[in-house]
Amino acid sequence: MTYVRRPLIALLALFGGAVTLDRIGLARTDASAIDSHVYVITAVIAIGAFVMRPLRRARAWVPTAVGVVAWVAAGIASSRSIDTIDPYDALAELAFVVLVVVLAHRTAAGLDAIDDTLASVAFGESPALALDGPKAANEIHAEMARSRRHDRALSVTVIAPDPESVELAIEKSGEEVQRALRTRFVKSRFVQAVADQLRRSDLLFEDPETGRLVILSPETTTEGTALLVNRIRESTRRLRLGFTSGSASFPTHALTFEQLVSRAEDRLTPIEGRPSLRAVPDFEGEPA
Repeated sequence: MTYVRRPLIALLALFGGAVTLDRIGLARTDASAIDSHVYVITAVIAIGAFVMRPLRRARAWVPTAVGVVAWVAAGIASSRSIDTIDPYDALAELAFVVLVVVLAHRTAAGLDAIDDTLASVAFGESPALALDGPKAANEIHAEMARSRRHDRALSVTVIAPDPESVELAIEKSGEEVQRALRTRFVKSRFVQAVADQLRRSDLLFEDPETGRLVILSPETTTEGTALLVNRIRESTRRLRLGFTSGSASFPTHALTFEQLVSRAEDRLTPIEGRPSLRAVPDFEGEPA
């Protein structure tokens, strides 16, 4: 919130201070330092930064350039000759336009970032594929077929979040956030922490019923899987989240994906509920 609060306070102080000083005049009784049309231009651009998504997502120089061009165009339209322009007034107006536009853009960008963060927490897509979905089935069949064709190692790891640590993390995540949002936030962080430790060739799936994660690691032996699990454990420990894991490798422990998942689950610390998937549909969606 600091990224929003500070520029917002500065924006309000700048606008209010400019109006106050301009009307007081600072011993200048002939005219105002900032013309009324300058206030209109800066107000329109500032409002546009909050209302127009492309404008607030653009770089800061874009709305600033728009403000400066509008200020120059307004000066030309006012038919003021160069000889009558006071350098002090021109510099004050230009500085005012630039400062207001930059602060408005930064405030709007900060609010937009908060909006995106809340949206991603509440409704964002998980980096893990649904284990019982068609896309997961295609990926699984492709990797299993590749391992059989080239006689390459492949491992499957099942990770089950520790319910007690998840509950504790949810309770500590903040009373001001609704429980549903906090739950999604904690689980999303857990899944992302796991995904961050995977290689590009690894595939991450999530069982929607139990919340367990299944990692398919092509060309990975049992030893390689152990190293992966250790990296994940170090990553999730920083989030104060624990998990149990079990792994199985092709062809040492099983020859099919369903058997590999079953063998990996058998090595888990007993936790209520097991993934209901026991047969992965083929490419056409029929049971294999």
